[in-house]
Amino acid sequence: MIIDIYVGENILTKYSIHLSIEPTNWGKASKKEVFKERKESECMDHQKKQDILQANGTFNKHYHTVKKIKFLEDDFYDPMDIIQVKYEMLRDAGDKGRSITEIAKDFGFSRAAYYVIKEAFEQQGMTALFPQKTGPKQPRKLTAELQIFIDEYRKLHPNAKILKIADAIFDEKGISISRRTIERYINKKN
Repeated sequence: MIIDIYVGENILTKYSIHLSIEPTNWGKASKKEVFKERKESECMDHQKKQDILQANGTFNKHYHTVKKIKFLEDDFYDPMDIIQVKYEMLRDAGDKGRSITEIAKDFGFSRAAYYVIKEAFEQQGMTALFPQKTGPKQPRKLTAELQIFIDEYRKLHPNAKILKIADAIFDEKGISISRRTIERYINKKN
């Protein structure tokens, strides 16, 4: 029997829990055939789960570095699910007796990464365990001041080409902004 559990309103993570321990059709097929069939089914479920996690952005690319015993022995714990790995690491750290370095290593993280995860969790709760978008969160050169300048320049010169706007920014502000950056900003505004 397989139970599918969906977390939240959207399908964030799908967990399949296998409840049958012993196959009941051994009388009809050999043990070897039954185990082969089960193994093929598990591989397909494994790939399906990986696809779902990747689509949701919660796939742990470094799942092979998770060494915690419960992730290796119990099917409920999935080293590919980064949210579950982080949460279980934080839970394990609550049990005193082992160093944070050892605990973090068991879950495939560095000591420094553990403290970043812990602080984020304390501030934001479970949502902090979801992977965040990497890279710049806002334009580096195209500041709010330059955006206002572009908007005002376009009001005064409605037919101005992108290159002309870039030249005006350089002449007025002394900052070189690529045409593509200005174009993206204008397209985003429209």
